[in-house]
Amino acid sequence: MNNIINDLKKSKKLNTFQRKVNKYKYMNVKNYNDLKPMTYTILLKPTKIITKIKNSVESSIDLKRGDYVLCGKLNEKYGLSLEKFLNTYDLGQISNKKITRKGFKLSNSFLKKNKLTNKINITPSWGGKQHMFKNDYILFETNNIGYYGITQKAFEKDYLLK
Repeated sequence: MNNIINDLKKSKKLNTFQRKVNKYKYMNVKNYNDLKPMTYTILLKPTKIITKIKNSVESSIDLKRGDYVLCGKLNEKYGLSLEKFLNTYDLGQISNKKITRKGFKLSNSFLKKNKLTNKINITPSWGGKQHMFKNDYILFETNNIGYYGITQKAFEKDYLLK
């Protein structure tokens, strides 16, 4: 899969997407699973964050004190290291930065062409593992080195085709 992704980085077939700006409210919770949609917390101790969407594990990551856990619109909890958080979100009443990404959809034709199953695993730029499925998206970061996956439903809520 990494070879396919590296080849696609150089491709002219990539679309351009821009993330919508969303606002998150801070919640002081002891357990990140208590977060409500569009809230976040800062970890006070090392914690393993497991991201689930519809009771299916999408990703997991080990984070440390000072790292962030956010809860998205689909009630999915996801963690980011402090450095990754500062590169992706504005502080204060936090909102994600208006960023532009190139990427592609894991369409049926893409999966067949590359002889992939309907479930693939990737290592997103922030570490851990992500489990991606048919019709999910893979987006490249602005440095064109890192990438990450977005489920189809989350993508439709958070990104626009530019």
